[in-house]
Amino acid sequence: MAADDFDLTNIADPDSGNSYDFLFDEDKAKKAAKAVKIFQDVSVGSTKEKMREEGRQQRESAAQRQEFAQQDEARDYGQAQRAYRF
Repeated sequence: MAADDFDLTNIADPDSGNSYDFLFDEDKAKKAAKAVKIFQDVSVGSTKEKMREEGRQQRESAAQRQEFAQQDEARDYGQAQRAYRF
């Protein structure tokens, strides 16, 4: 069999109902690829926003922990000084 014996252009039949026919239709394939690209762009964008928000929350919680640690240290120091004088 020669390569000329296989003509793939006639495989796609719009009336066949086969869900894989779009693979042989260049216009449909381009539209599908464009839709996938748009979906990827949107999902990547939302992922970046989620990552930014998580980073902001982590920084805020780290700052709060630092603030509480400093308050605890000041309280403990004050208690130790009062106990020492007692």
